[in-house]
Amino acid sequence: MKTAAAPALPSLAFLVVALTFSHAMAAMAMMVLPAVAPLVAREYGVDSSLVGYQISIVSCGLLISLLSVGNLSRKLGACRTNQIGHSFVAIGVLLMLMPSIYFLLPGSLVIGIGFGLLAPSASALLIRFAPPARRNVLFSIHQTSIPLGGMVAALGAPVVAINFGWRFAFACAFILVVCAVALMQVGRKGWDDDRDASTRALATHPFAGFLSNWRNPQLRRLSLAGFSFCWAQFCASAFTVVACVQALDMSLIAAGTVLLVVQVSNASGRVVAGWIADRMGGAAAVLAWMGWAMLFVSIGFFWLSPEWPLPLTYLMFAALGITSGAWAGILLAEVGQLAPAGHVGPVVGGALVYINLGKLAGPAVFAATYALTHSYGIAYALIAAPALMAVICLRQDKNTADAPPLSAQ
Repeated sequence: MKTAAAPALPSLAFLVVALTFSHAMAAMAMMVLPAVAPLVAREYGVDSSLVGYQISIVSCGLLISLLSVGNLSRKLGACRTNQIGHSFVAIGVLLMLMPSIYFLLPGSLVIGIGFGLLAPSASALLIRFAPPARRNVLFSIHQTSIPLGGMVAALGAPVVAINFGWRFAFACAFILVVCAVALMQVGRKGWDDDRDASTRALATHPFAGFLSNWRNPQLRRLSLAGFSFCWAQFCASAFTVVACVQALDMSLIAAGTVLLVVQVSNASGRVVAGWIADRMGGAAAVLAWMGWAMLFVSIGFFWLSPEWPLPLTYLMFAALGITSGAWAGILLAEVGQLAPAGHVGPVVGGALVYINLGKLAGPAVFAATYALTHSYGIAYALIAAPALMAVICLRQDKNTADAPPLSAQ
């Protein structure tokens, strides 16, 4: 009897490109609202700073999926799980197109639920197929997807919104996310040949990954550092446009170019950080340097003013973009390497719970700070607090260097 031929496996390069493109389109869909917030706020009669709460709602959705379906990649395959996540993002975008401000809330929640499936499934694929010697840089290349998506939103959404209306920007986002689902189908059979249909999709103990990461000293420090960096990153990206429009008197399109600078700095910083981490043999020192740099840059925003020369404005936002955003690839690669075989998804998912608590808390605290002080300068300067926390978590601690490996749950 003839045995079935193994499914053709696309190249590693195709895997990295497909994961990066698809994740970028999901990130773009998430960032469309912050990019056109002044127009949406004007139509609905609310303050633009409320966009921070939208990002927090997205984070609630992320936490729901991370806590409840951490084993979905093992059951259905990492690629199929990734496609399901993108499908949820597309549905969320459609909800936000509805003609009422109240649809922004459930739409944001559904986008978050879908987005929460993406990083664990992508990490499982990269840990499985990426050579260990190139793992940090490949993770970092994949993690450029978040700022790349932000670039697409920053460049395209304001132009489309001004010329055709902000809902057309969301419609374009929907189409691109659907294209991402189709692209991932190319390699699904080969990438998902390790799936285990007997695995429970729903977590029996939703907080198992969260608690396991806490019990392991290395994972605890990395997870808390990720919480701090994510807090800062999404404050930087979510409020750039509204801060430039309201505090610096820029036009929407000019403010979009500042957001573009933030995202370009973010993306380039991730690749450089991955290259440095691979050559240093670890990510902790690189992450600590980022934390110190972000601490000083954020304090400088206390003096944010329309009198700043335009080059200084671009320089400061670029510095904030690179110091608050270059962490993701090397941190997730470090977490993935500490996971036992077959449990990369749950362990990365556990770390992402901590990380996305930062995304939940940071923009909400930023928005509340602005509401109390009416100063974007003060709100940005307070990013120094999570920066300091990251530095403390990443200090060289000899007691955790020999931490026992994480056991499978």
